[in-house]
Amino acid sequence: MIYYILYPGDSETATINDINQLGEDNGFKVFWAGRGFRVLLNAVQKNDAILEESRIIDETGKQWTIQEFLDQIKGLQIRLQED
Repeated sequence: MIYYILYPGDSETATINDINQLGEDNGFKVFWAGRGFRVLLNAVQKNDAILEESRIIDETGKQWTIQEFLDQIKGLQIRLQED
């Protein structure tokens, strides 16, 4: 399952941008984190107000809260891709 984050003013077409791509759960207990995941973690650590207006969707169009998304991946091994 691939997850995306949409920032204020983004439409679903923004999912093609690497900064909007959180990553992919490959089904084998590994989450391959994308560039958007690093941005999300940074915003969470800073308690950034942008989080309140951001939304997460998956490849099927299902919407997730940030907490739901983090709960979904918490049991997975997270692998950050190199820039």
